[in-house]
Amino acid sequence: MLTYLIGIALAVVASLTWAVSPILYRVGASDSVFDDLISNSLGAFVLAIPFILLKPPLNGGAWLYGTLFAILGPMFGTYVFLISLRYADVGIANVISYAYVVMLPILLLVISPSYLTYTWPAILIMVGLYLIMGSGKGTFYGYFMALLSAILYAFSFLALYRLMITQIPGVSYSLGGSH
Repeated sequence: MLTYLIGIALAVVASLTWAVSPILYRVGASDSVFDDLISNSLGAFVLAIPFILLKPPLNGGAWLYGTLFAILGPMFGTYVFLISLRYADVGIANVISYAYVVMLPILLLVISPSYLTYTWPAILIMVGLYLIMGSGKGTFYGYFMALLSAILYAFSFLALYRLMITQIPGVSYSLGGSH
């Protein structure tokens, strides 16, 4: 029971952190998006050093897909997201950037046709996102960058998915489809 409560508490803290971070990005932004990205990534890199030093028994493909994940999402995806915050409303840019959750099953159609069931909901959600773009005071460029962030993160998680199903022995992983 205690483990269950700790899990709920950690989920709430993570949710609040994800909700507040775009506002903090916008308020604490410097003149350079690149500087903001470096500041944002430095902590993640420092936390990754012990993992790298442990030299986990991963094959070359695992390192490749892991690197693709890091470059596409946390690096380029975050970079264009930080740009979007300068040109779009924070709340709307944040919602659009999370469209990767909807885009990923569509990308997974390449791997398995079982993801076809997610097509219509994904289209409806994307139409809804298009409609909320008109409700803010942001620019088309800002919203486009938020959407590009979502696309980069979708490909990033596709790389992570490929890593999980093909490169790490004994690991099975599903993103909602049945294979």
